[in-house]
Amino acid sequence: MNRCLFLLSVVITLLAVSESSAQFEGMKYRIPADANTLILINAEKAFGSPVSDRERWVARRKAAYDAGVSALPPDATEVILAGRSDHEFGKSVWELALVKLTGERNVTTVATRFGGSIDNIAGRSAARLPDDHYVVQVRPNLMGTYTPANRQDVSRWLKSTDLDTGQRMSPYLQDAFAYAAEVGTPIVMAMDLSGLVSQGAVTRAIPNLESLKDSGLSPAAVAKLISGVQGITLGITLEDQTIGAIRVDFEASPEALAKVGKPLLIEILGSQGAMLEDIRDWAPSVSGNTFFLRGKLSATGTRRVLSVLELPRSLGAAVNDAASSGSDSEESAARIASQQYYKSVTTLLDDLRDKPKTDHVKTFGQAAIWYDKYARKIDGLPLLNVDPALLKYGRDISGMLREAEMSMKGVGMRSSVRTGMNSPTSYGYSSYGGGYRAGRGYDGALYGPQGYSASVGAAQASVREEGRTDAVIRGQERTKGAASVQQIWQDIDSATAEIRQVMTGRYSAEF
Repeated sequence: MNRCLFLLSVVITLLAVSESSAQFEGMKYRIPADANTLILINAEKAFGSPVSDRERWVARRKAAYDAGVSALPPDATEVILAGRSDHEFGKSVWELALVKLTGERNVTTVATRFGGSIDNIAGRSAARLPDDHYVVQVRPNLMGTYTPANRQDVSRWLKSTDLDTGQRMSPYLQDAFAYAAEVGTPIVMAMDLSGLVSQGAVTRAIPNLESLKDSGLSPAAVAKLISGVQGITLGITLEDQTIGAIRVDFEASPEALAKVGKPLLIEILGSQGAMLEDIRDWAPSVSGNTFFLRGKLSATGTRRVLSVLELPRSLGAAVNDAASSGSDSEESAARIASQQYYKSVTTLLDDLRDKPKTDHVKTFGQAAIWYDKYARKIDGLPLLNVDPALLKYGRDISGMLREAEMSMKGVGMRSSVRTGMNSPTSYGYSSYGGGYRAGRGYDGALYGPQGYSASVGAAQASVREEGRTDAVIRGQERTKGAASVQQIWQDIDSATAEIRQVMTGRYSAEF
């Protein structure tokens, strides 16, 4: 699950009624009570939809899984991702994933496959993996993962959820769960935001929100309303068309945001790198204490949503390999593992390189989020039996992606600092032009067309000059950021070509 993921919500009225009441059976009470983020995926329903057939999602899903781009196993039927995020500092406290499968699995071989260690926690087989995850066999057909790999925390999680104590999650996440389990929405993503922001913090942020300028709204009233936000949820239904809906719930009616709510949400999502271009065409509405956006999702928009529904790669691979047996020779195992690792890294790089085009990324902030995400994907690839030189290459690549991420994030920060210090001074000017006045007529009056004069005061001239120089500063920083990222990609390409040549020669096999 993306740690900084900005999760959204769904309009109940557009959700199709489910034919089954047993969806996510036995999974709900496994979610800890302090969770504040929740993603539910009915994979069986989503990948069995008409739009899935038309877009060939099943084939693409398997290909992406095999290449390491996606960690959703092909035979997963239901998936829950939950976590607790510290939104103030942008950190994840804990994350877990639960995957229900069509067949039984055995986790006992996972540790050997991924260089981890076997354990038994709360009476269940578990494997502690090097990527800071525990993989746990919750039931024969239900596997889970928990990070960070703190044994005491995992033990407490399992023991505290062994008894079905009923509804444990916050009321907001319980409602989101009902959309998926009872109403039948194939994909639901929800975030509980209650108590997150103070009225004072919102008041300080309002002057920087372009969507609220010239709105005529009282800053105090807007701050009070937004500080009472309860949560945000996104729901996606998949039939002949893909329909998305967002709901933002408040303590009081958001009627005041009826006209500015859509541009405000677009601005916030854009600043977080979570913007979907389709939302610009969605229709806003207000009902009760909820602000809604609803509309069609394009194929590109749908793929982007699906791309963030990520399981830890270790869990996906463990699910696939848990029941496998047999072994290869040491040399053969190293070659196979190294080829797969190289293929996974280069596939991820190709996918990231296409992101600006496929996802219509328009700002450095949006792009930076994807660079961090793909760096973490590379960090999470299986390491066992992979050639040490190739592992160093992988570490170098993820490091370069993070360097590019920081460079792109720095564009906005550097621009803000420089424009904040920009205080040009102008003393104004005046001009005269056109017309003339000469001689006197018979009545003694001046004749000829009258000229004009214009003047700009010092204050107004300074404002104009500040706007001009601010634009120059932002352009300079964007150019500098783009050049830095371009150089990093050149370094990545050089490193990739070099390691490919080394590996091909070492193993006498194509990489």
